[in-house]
Amino acid sequence: MEALHPILTLVHLLAAIAWIGGMIFHIVVLDPVFRKNEVTVQSAFLLALMERRFRTLVGASIGALVGSGAAKACLLLGSWQGLWTTTAGRYILVKILLTASMLVIFAICPKTTSCSSIPGVCDIASEALLSGKMDGTICERSKVVLPKVALALGVAALATAVYLRG
Repeated sequence: MEALHPILTLVHLLAAIAWIGGMIFHIVVLDPVFRKNEVTVQSAFLLALMERRFRTLVGASIGALVGSGAAKACLLLGSWQGLWTTTAGRYILVKILLTASMLVIFAICPKTTSCSSIPGVCDIASEALLSGKMDGTICERSKVVLPKVALALGVAALATAVYLRG
């Protein structure tokens, strides 16, 4: 049982790093580069492939975070009642709420429900293009606030975890 805790911690940390690190890369690097440059068919295709892989990574990260987090909470608190009756449990509840907020944003954000928030990429890099066809019109997807809010929530969840450990 004692060997399980470091393994769960490692899985939890790697999942958080993958999700939040990927968000930072997209928000700070990819989006500004593609916004400031003309979106070509090639760059749109590349961005669509990267977005698809990122969504797969996030999905796996969410599963790993939920699973390892629940197991870690159970080991730390001893019971689910400890979530409400202990200080550590309340910090874990804060992390749960922050992560749940990120999941809601992930579910409703145009960046994750469409192929990209970069103007024009959605139709240039649509499934039609990926399947070899070139039909579709250019559409505007410029919603960039929600991913930044999700990133802030993720950083807050990390800060809560650090405070919990310290």
